[in-house]
Amino acid sequence: MASPVAARVWRYLEAMSDRPGRHTPAQRRALLAHVRAGCENRPGTYRMLAEGGRVLYVGKSRALRTRLLSYFRVKGRRQKSARILRHAFAIEWTYANDEFGALLAELRQIKQLRPHFNRAMMDDEWPRAYVALTLGAVPGLRVVRRTDDAQAEAMWGPFRLVSRLADAVHALADVTGVRDCTIDDTVGAARGRALWLADMPAPKGVKRQRTPACLRAELGSCPGPCIGGGAQASYAQSVQTARAFLEARDDAPLRRAQQRMHDASAELQFERAAVWRDKAERLAWLWSRVTRFHASMDRLTFRYDAPPTHEGDTGRVYLVRRGTVRADVPAPRTPEEHAALDALAARVFHGPDPRGDDVPMHDLDEFYLVASWFRRRPEELARTRAVPSSAMARGGTHATASR
Repeated sequence: MASPVAARVWRYLEAMSDRPGRHTPAQRRALLAHVRAGCENRPGTYRMLAEGGRVLYVGKSRALRTRLLSYFRVKGRRQKSARILRHAFAIEWTYANDEFGALLAELRQIKQLRPHFNRAMMDDEWPRAYVALTLGAVPGLRVVRRTDDAQAEAMWGPFRLVSRLADAVHALADVTGVRDCTIDDTVGAARGRALWLADMPAPKGVKRQRTPACLRAELGSCPGPCIGGGAQASYAQSVQTARAFLEARDDAPLRRAQQRMHDASAELQFERAAVWRDKAERLAWLWSRVTRFHASMDRLTFRYDAPPTHEGDTGRVYLVRRGTVRADVPAPRTPEEHAALDALAARVFHGPDPRGDDVPMHDLDEFYLVASWFRRRPEELARTRAVPSSAMARGGTHATASR
């Protein structure tokens, strides 16, 4: 097993190998001439490319020419713009109809291309975390920091109070019986890194025998998949109960914790009642957050008419359903274009949602971008046209993000 020092050295060497090269002064002058000659002051996105064509950075601006020229005026090697520019061998840009379209394009390109400097400079203004339900035959609850967690099947968030979120997720796991361990924390990790339930075939190379389980399994708050305990049907029901809570459809875990608190108090077991009181308070906090998120999703369903931003532009229409942009087209001018837009809006708003009732995990960031855009710009919110929620074909009221 590698030592911590060796692991740090390996990560350093890996980072060094990924570091892009630097351009020469002549190449820098050529980049400046390229921007001056071809870039207009319109909304859009731009991409800084490395020597081999790899995208290093994706940015956006409502005035592209001004933004790109500002890179060449920056003084100081440690400035963000200077660090990005000195590794760029080419600059590309794509115009957007408006600033909102540029924001959407920037987000989608970053998620698709995962540029080097966008990943390196993703320090948030405030810490945040998400609740994730993991993949696999024995799903578990996790607190994760990113929306692209490879082990997540469904995700809810973000939440700002990360430590409080961790306590609430632990309480939810205790009440529902869903595991909240990581695979490396389980005893089973030492014997093949496998989890299984009693009525599942044992993983290859793992013998069924009574061995020490984790603390939760010994206390009875988890069926113990680390040692092959529990049944598939009952565990699946526990997962559904936890998921319904996180989707703001059923607060059964909260009511269960409150009932156990009252039962313990009635039996004069006050210390036990205090434990359940704390769990109930944590679950109540989490329930208030997920229900608020659910309400926000329903409010973010409308048609947004963005105004023209340059000569020859007629504006653009964005169709937003449950916080994500499902379609955008040029503003209609002829009767035929109006009819085509009405037909498209009918499919988007009144038809079944091909993405399901949940926000897909890859759209979580877009949901918060849309919410932030209209929260900070009430004048743009005034340009929206609401869609009656009763007219939408929905199969549920989930407030989650899932694959």
